[in-house]
Amino acid sequence: MFKYDMYNAEALISHLFFLALKGKSVYNGIMLELSVNAKSPLAIAAAFRKIHDMVRTGTLAADAPVHLTLAPGQYHEILSYNLENPLIMESIPGTKPEDCVISAENCEAFHKDTENRSVLVFGLGVTKVTLRGFTIENTHVKTKDDVSLGNQAEALCWHNYKGFLLAENMRFISRQDTVHVKGVSRFKNCYVTGDVDFIWGYCDLSLWENCHIHTREDNRGGDHDAYVLQSRALNGKPGFVFTDCEFTADKREGNSHIYMGRSAGTGKPTSLDRWDSIALINCTISPEYDEALWTDEGGKRAVYPKGSAATGWREYGTKTLGENGHTIAADTSKRSPYGYVMNNKEYFARYASSSLILGAYAAQYEK
Repeated sequence: MFKYDMYNAEALISHLFFLALKGKSVYNGIMLELSVNAKSPLAIAAAFRKIHDMVRTGTLAADAPVHLTLAPGQYHEILSYNLENPLIMESIPGTKPEDCVISAENCEAFHKDTENRSVLVFGLGVTKVTLRGFTIENTHVKTKDDVSLGNQAEALCWHNYKGFLLAENMRFISRQDTVHVKGVSRFKNCYVTGDVDFIWGYCDLSLWENCHIHTREDNRGGDHDAYVLQSRALNGKPGFVFTDCEFTADKREGNSHIYMGRSAGTGKPTSLDRWDSIALINCTISPEYDEALWTDEGGKRAVYPKGSAATGWREYGTKTLGENGHTIAADTSKRSPYGYVMNNKEYFARYASSSLILGAYAAQYEK
């Protein structure tokens, strides 16, 4: 196993000389170990460039896994990774996620399109990525209401349909569009916060387990409604599935509302994507959320499909969080007519375990 410190130039030179002697196939199937330190500017970007250069020159096989360890600290970078090399990117074991932070300001006004406006983006060429034990924050702050100003500002963009993303013990912080995912992803014991559509994307399946999702106060103040999710799931796919998650929120001013999800408004039976597919399984929701839970924004956005056990807006075993910390079964009588409350049979058939939810995707996850 090759360990490489980005800031030991003498070791790098001697190691590359060793590689030249051993030949181009020396790292086929062997993990490349990298470590970075926040004291050096753009340290993670430099590590990504080094991986790219080693693959390009043949000193690292294109399928060789890479393990990148982040020392605690503040990394101020905008990052992009688009290599086939499986990547494990994590803080030093024992580090609190809030003590290892990648942060930058980026948004639609600065760089057009979703894949260009995040702090960390994974591209179409990626195969498998694991993120563990650190924070990604987009520091953009909204200044005006005009949507043309481009307040969309992802912390993480999984711009990939064929690979697999696993995030464990991570924190994702922004305001609008905090986390964007396509394809297949799994989030475990993570924290995410934002105010508008802060979890969204064109996914097959995005599974969230034991996560804390917090709707933060809109920095502009006033009567601004909040929405956790906007699903644009692929046709007939499960979409976003949350199991044993907790949804909390800052109190809003005036007559504003907090909704779990709103429709993209353009899904159809024949459309490739943009299906409103979100499932809440045994989740706890604080009382700040509107009892309707889901919204078509007063009929402005067409909802498709209507909720069922398989797709659409659906829930099972939802609990309401009381002021004293106790939970009670949620009253679903005031839910949006587009939502669906599953029965026990439907729950045990589809959602009783992570393996059931992952289904055919489990093999991809285990590779």
